[in-house]
Amino acid sequence: MNGAFLSKLFRNKKMIVLLLIAAAAGAAMMIFGGNQKKAAQTDEIAEYERSVENKIEQTVHALCGGKVYVIVTAECGKQTQYAKNVTAGGEQTVLSSGSPVPVRTDAPVIKGITVVCRNGDDPVLCRRLTEAISCAYGISSARICIAPLKY
Repeated sequence: MNGAFLSKLFRNKKMIVLLLIAAAAGAAMMIFGGNQKKAAQTDEIAEYERSVENKIEQTVHALCGGKVYVIVTAECGKQTQYAKNVTAGGEQTVLSSGSPVPVRTDAPVIKGITVVCRNGDDPVLCRRLTEAISCAYGISSARICIAPLKY
């Protein structure tokens, strides 16, 4: 019975075209539908990077004066941890009104920070800026670069 149904289905050219269009639309939705989430996360990371850059620029400008350029690179988006109900049978996420209950949200992880400023070649200033940035954002001083501004 299935063979007869399929043979009738594929004899009709309009039906074949409709099936191909439906398959193409489904494939496109799978490919491009996942990109929206990625794009939203990328926007979130870029917004966080800009926010951190602005804060650092203001701080460095207060210490050095003059023009300041800052580049911040983040590794990934916000990480949210959800409440879990642990039983002998395993773990289960706690839901409230059909949604998981967030316990904690961590800021994106910063990979590196570059600061270009006046007197960026002064070792004392570099050490102060590196310590301040490292302390404020919890990253290693090896991930912070301070460079002099060349006019």
